[in-house]
Amino acid sequence: MSPRAGDVRQRARALMERVLRAGATLEAEYPLVFREGSPGRLHSVEEGGEARSACAVLVRDALAGGRRMRLGLIGSVSTDPAWRRRGLASRVLDAAESDLAADGCLLALLWADDPDFYRGRGYHPLGAEVDFVLEPQAREALPQATGVVRAAGRDDFAAIHRLYAHHRERSERSPEETAELLAGPGIELLVLQRERDIAAYTCLGRGADFARTIHEWAGAPEDVLALCREHLGRAGARGEGTTHYLMTPPSARELQSRLRQIGCWDATGILGMGKLLDPEAAAALLAESLGPAARVDVESEPLGAARITLRGPAGACSLDEGALLRLLFPPAEDRSELARVRSATGLSLAGLPLPLFLWGLDSI
Repeated sequence: MSPRAGDVRQRARALMERVLRAGATLEAEYPLVFREGSPGRLHSVEEGGEARSACAVLVRDALAGGRRMRLGLIGSVSTDPAWRRRGLASRVLDAAESDLAADGCLLALLWADDPDFYRGRGYHPLGAEVDFVLEPQAREALPQATGVVRAAGRDDFAAIHRLYAHHRERSERSPEETAELLAGPGIELLVLQRERDIAAYTCLGRGADFARTIHEWAGAPEDVLALCREHLGRAGARGEGTTHYLMTPPSARELQSRLRQIGCWDATGILGMGKLLDPEAAAALLAESLGPAARVDVESEPLGAARITLRGPAGACSLDEGALLRLLFPPAEDRSELARVRSATGLSLAGLPLPLFLWGLDSI
């Protein structure tokens, strides 16, 4: 990195920390983006030699339904309060999206505080997560551990990463990246150990994000629920006694069934908002998912948009970019787009949707 590029990065980071954390550092919370030498990149728009709007990007390869796809995560979007409503956030997002497209990303993915702004930029709700409410009184209904429950130490990070890698839906990380993320501030990390083996882990909280939320875990459902019981017990011992939350992917059916049996309330929400960056790659992914019975064609439209035509034994169906995303990654498990396309084409769509899911430590 040249000295000038380093200066630009420092000014962008200073703006984000001032706007998002009242000047406190973001590096410990998001080491893969803000640590020097990290894979993440910062984009900014400068006026008068100062960063006025900025965002972070991180390229990740995600696994979903046995398929690998490249995603561009966008986060920490910040604009100087005195420079808002001048189109600067749109300019910095233009630069970030172009960067991610050049890096081969299928889509850009972010978590939006202002969904209407991002809808105007071509972003659509996509994916799903099922979130459970864990009231303090639920503790007694959760299973007790068959093993030793304890706080994790650094010596456990390699075993935790191996458990994380068992998830079929995940972002690919190196063991070193997992270790960096687990060492972040405000994380209560618990493991369940049997003899010498770590059988399960749960990750609660992360800096200023995910307050009282268990946002990453792995292991057998009964073991994960036993660790949830321990989180509730520790909160009660600290005098907090507050409601906690558990994030789960839609595929975690057994764990979800167990929680519903003991009366825990849940809600299905979206994973995030996404913008298609490579329509041809998305069309190829659709064709691969549907098999030889389907034919998928892509046509460019004005202003860089694309329209996809999907043909099956009963007829053809036209999809704009939003419809294509709803077909591949339905928001909050809404299957209405799949039903429409199935009726129009006669295709079974058995390979859809793709179960895209990112765990809490992957947020930027």
